[in-house]
Amino acid sequence: MNIREMNIFTAHCDKYFQQSDCTILHPTEDTTVHIDVLVYPPNGKFPFWKLVTMGASDYKMPKAKQTLGNRNEYMMFISDQENLRDPDTLSWYREKLLMIATYSMATQIPVSYGHSMEWEPEEAESIVGAFLEFPQIIEDVGMLRCKLSPFRTCICLQAVLLTRDDLQMLLSVGPQQFSSYLYPEDGRPHYLSQRTRTEQF
Repeated sequence: MNIREMNIFTAHCDKYFQQSDCTILHPTEDTTVHIDVLVYPPNGKFPFWKLVTMGASDYKMPKAKQTLGNRNEYMMFISDQENLRDPDTLSWYREKLLMIATYSMATQIPVSYGHSMEWEPEEAESIVGAFLEFPQIIEDVGMLRCKLSPFRTCICLQAVLLTRDDLQMLLSVGPQQFSSYLYPEDGRPHYLSQRTRTEQF
């Protein structure tokens, strides 16, 4: 992204998260695509952490029939019980979000809503994958698309971290039913990501 596109994208996120107090984490190493991460703290409207990639959409995914677009940015909503002011905790979530954001680049497989991915977990880690969802907690569907320039629009998808049990449920019920589980019409939602699961999920 150039500076103008970064400003447009940050303003897009500010608008829909209803806050303008994000910090920007720059890449710590050289990569093919420069991906920053915006960190939004919990606020009154959305009382959880928001991590958002900025630059993943520089990668144009291969063509696919069932997709919303060919450029994505990714966000993760994290429980306010997690201390993302702790550098190690923040680094763990950032690493997972970047792993998700670079999945299509690494595999040459286009990804969109309803797709999932799995990876080998670190020792004693319960998180083994992620599911790509619409950020349904944001009622205004305008959040889904950000027009960066006349010829470039990115799709903003939510990544939800999954345990092995979650993946089994996803395989059993399918993506549509699993999405309803994450965002039920009534009952406790399950869209927040947690490194170690608590009853809040």
